[in-house]
Amino acid sequence: MKAFREFILPTSILAGTIIGAGIFSLPYVFSQSGLGLGYLFLVLFGLVYVAVHTMYADILIKNGDQHRFAGLAKIYFGRFGHGLSVLMTIIEMFFVLTIYLVLSVSFVSLIFPKLPAIYQLVIFWWLGTLIIFSGTKKMAFFETLAVTGILAAIAIIASLGVADFLNKPFIFVSPLWKSWLLPFGALLFSINGRPAIPTVTHYFRRNGFPVEKSKWPIIWGTLIPVAAYGIFVAGALGMSSVVTSDTITGIVSSIPSHVLVLALAVLGALSLISSYFAIGLDVFKSLELDLKFSKRFAMFLVIALPLIIYFFDMGNFITLIEIAGGIFIGVEGLLIVAMWSKMKKGLIGAGISDRGMMPFKSDYIKYGLYGVFGISIAYAIISRFFH
Repeated sequence: MKAFREFILPTSILAGTIIGAGIFSLPYVFSQSGLGLGYLFLVLFGLVYVAVHTMYADILIKNGDQHRFAGLAKIYFGRFGHGLSVLMTIIEMFFVLTIYLVLSVSFVSLIFPKLPAIYQLVIFWWLGTLIIFSGTKKMAFFETLAVTGILAAIAIIASLGVADFLNKPFIFVSPLWKSWLLPFGALLFSINGRPAIPTVTHYFRRNGFPVEKSKWPIIWGTLIPVAAYGIFVAGALGMSSVVTSDTITGIVSSIPSHVLVLALAVLGALSLISSYFAIGLDVFKSLELDLKFSKRFAMFLVIALPLIIYFFDMGNFITLIEIAGGIFIGVEGLLIVAMWSKMKKGLIGAGISDRGMMPFKSDYIKYGLYGVFGISIAYAIISRFFH
């Protein structure tokens, strides 16, 4: 029971948040860049986010529960950092919530095919919004169920598709060099779990556990989705007669069984809704704590704004993923590394040399992280806005 409360539940909070809409972009971008590069980047970005998530946890542990990302950026970088973080996180998160709404209709329609699309959208939006305001402890239990269902559905798809995947001819590295960095934005979007880290650390504090013990749930909560993504890509590509940009169309068109279609629908609905309400909760807390909005106004924005944005033409699924991951989340990553570096200098200046929860020993890892996020931002801007 202790292991369940101190490890499985908090691990599920993070893993359930990470496994979201981005998973459905990976088979397409891997096939475009070459599977060898795709899987190499998957491992690389898994390690990148083990570092970034534990760095952010260290920052939260030092500064307490009274701030979210924007408030922390103000502490370390003043008004400029605060303004940039507001732009890059709160707006980003509303943008991400809209992406989940865009994709949700595809899965809800598999469960309720006779409902009009607007009702399918409202079902997802209503459930996600309801759980946002249900409380941290209830969210942890729901995440455990969601992650269990997600992993079970991934296992079903993998068991049916991996064998065919191994027999299919795939390009290891694309001959088109312009496609080599295509997975960057999608992987940044898919593995980023920053919004759930405050929930994990708060969970430990609220339940009376030493908050430093959140290190291993954060590490495993990051790596479990990475492993699941690798398996999912193999299964999805093995099952798909045609690799489509959202994965869904290619798989569904190749599945003769209604039961398997329903399994895919469960995977999509659970993964999207678990991420939707975790991100929605983080946005709500940021509006309330960092921007000092009233609780009612913050609730109104979290409830209404994603729906309002949804009805604007924002581009196709892959384009949205690349922009959100490559630009918004890339800048977010740079700010986290910079905050952690500044915090660490303060600790060293005070005579404290503890590395915190970061599992990597090298003091130069921050430069590698700066390089990864910088390349992601540059590639997203060049590829999206300059074609």
